[in-house]
Amino acid sequence: MFIRQYLFQYVGVSGMDWKEETKLKFGEHLLVLLQDYGIRNNTKPSLRQLANRAGLEYSQVQRISTGQVDLALTTIVSLAIGLDLNPKDLLDF
Repeated sequence: MFIRQYLFQYVGVSGMDWKEETKLKFGEHLLVLLQDYGIRNNTKPSLRQLANRAGLEYSQVQRISTGQVDLALTTIVSLAIGLDLNPKDLLDF
């Protein structure tokens, strides 16, 4: 019951649309965190650089950033490593 309330209240969708909306919101959040990484490290960040630091394929990171991919836990951890963050920070969107 809680997850349905969360999805409707915070994500703003119900039914099957919540999956697509969640992937899009995660991708948007990833891009914000990438910009924050650039500010913290005084660099111009890119998805390609993130992919290299995370040990992931560039095309996969690109698809994640546009909400086209369901993520595995190990991918979330890899992205966190690439952003020098705790994995929980990626899930706080």
